[in-house]
Amino acid sequence: MCVKTETPERAPVKRIRTVSKQQGEKKMTKEDIVKQIIKDVGGSDNINNAWHCMTRLRFDLKDEKKVDYAALEKTPKVVGTKYQSNQLQVVIGTDVADYYAPLAKELGLDEANQGESSEKKGAVSLFMDTVSGVFGPIVPAIAGAGMIKGLMAGLVALNVISNQTDTYLVIDMIASGVFTFLPFFVAASAARIFKTNQYLAIAIAATLQFPTMTNAVAEGSISAFRLFGVLPVPVFNYAGTVIPIIFAVLALSYIYRWVDKLLPQVLRTVFTPTISLFVTGILTLTVIGPISIHLGNLLAAGVAGLFTISPVLAGIVVGAIRPIAIFTGLHHAMTPIALQNFANQGYDMLMPMMFMANMAITGATAAIYFKVKTKEEKSIILSSAVSGLLGITEPALFGILSKYKKAFIAATVGSSVASAFISFFGVRIYGYILSSIFSLPAYIGEYFVYAVLGIILAIGLSFAMSWFLVPNQAAEGDRYTNEVDLHAVTHGEYVPLEDVPDEVFSTKMMGEGYAIESQDGQIFAPVSGEVTTVFPSKHAVGIKTQNGVEVLVHMGIDTVSLGGQGFEVFVKAGEQVTPQTKLAQMDLPFIKQQGKETMVIVLITNMDRVQQFSVSTDLEGRHQAGALLEKVVLNA
Repeated sequence: MCVKTETPERAPVKRIRTVSKQQGEKKMTKEDIVKQIIKDVGGSDNINNAWHCMTRLRFDLKDEKKVDYAALEKTPKVVGTKYQSNQLQVVIGTDVADYYAPLAKELGLDEANQGESSEKKGAVSLFMDTVSGVFGPIVPAIAGAGMIKGLMAGLVALNVISNQTDTYLVIDMIASGVFTFLPFFVAASAARIFKTNQYLAIAIAATLQFPTMTNAVAEGSISAFRLFGVLPVPVFNYAGTVIPIIFAVLALSYIYRWVDKLLPQVLRTVFTPTISLFVTGILTLTVIGPISIHLGNLLAAGVAGLFTISPVLAGIVVGAIRPIAIFTGLHHAMTPIALQNFANQGYDMLMPMMFMANMAITGATAAIYFKVKTKEEKSIILSSAVSGLLGITEPALFGILSKYKKAFIAATVGSSVASAFISFFGVRIYGYILSSIFSLPAYIGEYFVYAVLGIILAIGLSFAMSWFLVPNQAAEGDRYTNEVDLHAVTHGEYVPLEDVPDEVFSTKMMGEGYAIESQDGQIFAPVSGEVTTVFPSKHAVGIKTQNGVEVLVHMGIDTVSLGGQGFEVFVKAGEQVTPQTKLAQMDLPFIKQQGKETMVIVLITNMDRVQQFSVSTDLEGRHQAGALLEKVVLNA
């Protein structure tokens, strides 16, 4: 984020504002502020490129002389400015990303290119993060509907109510509507994630579930429509599916932007949505949707083949893939196998495995209840776990386990082990029933004891693994207090913030804190809390404590320009950390060879929360990582 001031190419231009800007900020939106900044730096024609680091907008300008520093400094949200190393740096703060987005839109830049490098993620991790982001806003609807649906299924299983009564049918409409029309909910949420038109996304979902398609599925008279008399549009049931609509909205986001760029301004209002909907709709019906369905069918064929080899092997594999299959919506393809087994053999061994998977998902979810602290999270987790016991696992998977990936792994292991266990003893069921705790009476007979042991194994193992793998949400010492302890972030020499060779830090325009000249490059968390940000260039990590203090750990000065080289980060956004948690490793020799400072700066960036920041006079010298350095007292 910061720039080294030794041997600069030219004297830095330093602009530090001290006047109040609250009045201006109230009158100007982010878009207004961005437009003013562009104007003050000489206009868009004077900008070769723009990007941002942890706290600053950075500009590569054609002519620095065109910058109106006086006007720039009067702009709300601009904390300070600096021109050095042929870059104009406009200091905004830790919410700089909120201003980069409209800036990128104004300049026609790729918003995803927020830094000088992008953080690499594994395909599975990226997929789960995306699905988690998509389903976050939908969780209340899924959890509520799942609870109702599970309770009704339990009452039916216990013969308390018949599923043929009008009462059941009406309540089932309330409960099943969310799951039947899940693509609509997913489309609306995915549009926000992929930054595209929400109503066009919903229109794509409506295309998949239009009566023409659903009626054709129900009648079974045709396998495909013929578009233009040539192009086949396969007939499939997309009710309750997830993957087709997510990828369809992703495609829409690119198609919409591409069409919008090609068309003249005067035609965009009408023709951009028209062409985008038409192209994306055809692509979804002919390619994206069918591929997703065929993947499910391929999965089903593979599962059927495993049973011919070994039921135990089938249990291991089916148990392992069942949670991710539900997560992606591919689990629907397994139901026909179970139904066919009932018809051919009079029994089925696949549905008991589904039962074990549901119980494992429930166990892993229940463990998270003891890891979170807020009443809202506990309430959602409790309802999701109860829904899981009742056979409805979508709330647990989409709302909880997609966020806590280690708990998802625990559910997968528990499901696999329990499914292998019951398969070894030949546990089977003789009629189709929802895989809930209320379905246990259906197993009464020769295999009942093994079914019960399987449930205990699934819940117990997944609960235990989730308990040990997922850290507590906050350390005991930081919970709901008005004080925060700042610990040494690394082993090395203490440096007062005033002595840091970068005015943004030394003048404390970004907040109070300290710096340490690292001796070994091992960087630890200075506080207990949740990682909120890991910058793509790996040189900065943001942490928020349980009581709302935002702490920035900035490794080196001007190290954003290294593009991640010289840094290895061991944490991700959303993870809980303590002063014993290793955040990163700096390659000190490499960073020094690039001419960069290696001191690590720790800042509190929301000083409005701070009543008192202790400044000790005896901190000079070397400190071990984790040593208590400062104590922050918060406003009541």
